[in-house]
Amino acid sequence: MKLSAASMAAAGIPSLATSLAGTASAAPRRYGRYEKLVPEIFRPVPAPRQHSEAIVIGSGFGGAVSALRLAQAGIQTTVLERGSRWPHDPRREIFGADGRQYWHAPQSLADDSLGPNGPSSLTIPAYGQAIGAMTGIDDFGGLAEISWHHNAGLICAAAVGGGSNIYIGITVASRREGFDAVFRGLVDHDEMSRLWYPKAMAGLGATVVPDDIYADRHFDNGRDFERVAKAAGYSTYKAEGNWNWDVVRDEIAGRAAPQTITGAAYNSNRSLNSLAFSYLPRAEATGKATIHPRHVVQGIHVERSGRYVLEVDYVSPYGDVLSRRTLTTDRLVLAAGSLGTNRLLVKARDTGTLPNLNEYIGAGWGNNGNGNIDVGVGRSKKGPQSAVGTVAFYDTSGPLARVVVNGSNGLGPLDPVLAQANTSVFKAGITSIDPTRGKFEYHAKNDRVILDWPGNGNSHVDDNCLRIGHKLAAHADFPVEAVVYEPDVLWGHMCGGATLGRASDSFGRVKGYKNLYALDGSMLPGSAGASNPSLTITALAERNMAEIVSAGG
Repeated sequence: MKLSAASMAAAGIPSLATSLAGTASAAPRRYGRYEKLVPEIFRPVPAPRQHSEAIVIGSGFGGAVSALRLAQAGIQTTVLERGSRWPHDPRREIFGADGRQYWHAPQSLADDSLGPNGPSSLTIPAYGQAIGAMTGIDDFGGLAEISWHHNAGLICAAAVGGGSNIYIGITVASRREGFDAVFRGLVDHDEMSRLWYPKAMAGLGATVVPDDIYADRHFDNGRDFERVAKAAGYSTYKAEGNWNWDVVRDEIAGRAAPQTITGAAYNSNRSLNSLAFSYLPRAEATGKATIHPRHVVQGIHVERSGRYVLEVDYVSPYGDVLSRRTLTTDRLVLAAGSLGTNRLLVKARDTGTLPNLNEYIGAGWGNNGNGNIDVGVGRSKKGPQSAVGTVAFYDTSGPLARVVVNGSNGLGPLDPVLAQANTSVFKAGITSIDPTRGKFEYHAKNDRVILDWPGNGNSHVDDNCLRIGHKLAAHADFPVEAVVYEPDVLWGHMCGGATLGRASDSFGRVKGYKNLYALDGSMLPGSAGASNPSLTITALAERNMAEIVSAGG
């Protein structure tokens, strides 16, 4: 999921002034409301074992792979997930415009890291626009957390299945040039292409869009993008997507709630083929892995024996602490996403509970070089557009970038303007190779781990996106150049902080400790190599876990 300033404005988000005035009105916890809307997430969660052979923190792409492969090796594995296990229904609305969308929105807005004496500052419009979106939202454990950092706003999932619940399904392998540019020979691209990318693709169940669906009117944006890209001299290809195409067909036929075909920001009708339908149920089916939602890990330390000790809060969907548990494990896998893993490891190092972690923990973080462009096109009538990234191309005339037609739920200011002429706009997401890096730091004053991102750190990405946007617009059959650049103001493609070869060895074994692993987006070197990171995280987790299991640790 991506949010940009223009897309928020297009969605009717209040202005900054209005937003700031309404901050104090953020609603408290509204007990009783959500029990009726989503009773499934209020069911009691069985307590995890006090001691497990292995614990995996997080249930996203890296965590799901780790849980499955450990369980298949006969290792009793406990998966701890801070968020809820959300239901899916072809007709019912699961995620309304309320607390179900945000992980404790009022707490996020009140984050004292943004205070006048705090360590963090954020450039407008990110904070102001998000205030507008989150003002008045109940304090509830919803699907996605927004957090505030120095010159950066981050968005990450809080749910069983992690980021697979909120991404737009793009599941593509990194091309050699981009992969080698960021991994620099530490991981062999030939091996990834031969073994691990195919294994991950099969495990996730990703495929390209079928012809009958691509021909539907809801995919006009993809066909417009393909036509314009070819006219601009680009070689296009069908991008794999992690979608259940039968449910998409049901949407088109009116048998399922229209979410994929209309670019809904949140998907719950099973058309998005999340980890809830692939790796996670397979892990549970072994009888060796158990998943425990609403378990928030607060701290980690290690005993002299080498056994890891976790302080864990079992919380209600409203965030109330129902009990506090101390769990132990022989093997600990950090897979809480780049943000969650860095929060735990940086704090553990700097507060002395894991003092042997090296100086590379928290360092080398990148946002994957993401940006968006909106292009107005001629010979195309305005209509509903899908969220599926069906078609892509690579631009090699500047910094290597992959461009893919993107979800239309956040079309920017061009869309309402050109809609008056019944003319369409497509959105394209661009992922560039960019060397800018930030660092997570622990601030004892407020007990928070904050990303320090350079001011104007996205300038190279901005320039690259605009260059490609102008080239496309020049071939879009429109009387004037109609292109708008939308920088991501909340970054979801987080990469790095426990980077392979620096904070860990080349297989994710965290340096300084035995049987401690980082196997999520934190292991990527700031970038997935001009690609959405989900498949590369999954493939690297498959590769690394195969080595770890084979070697016995």
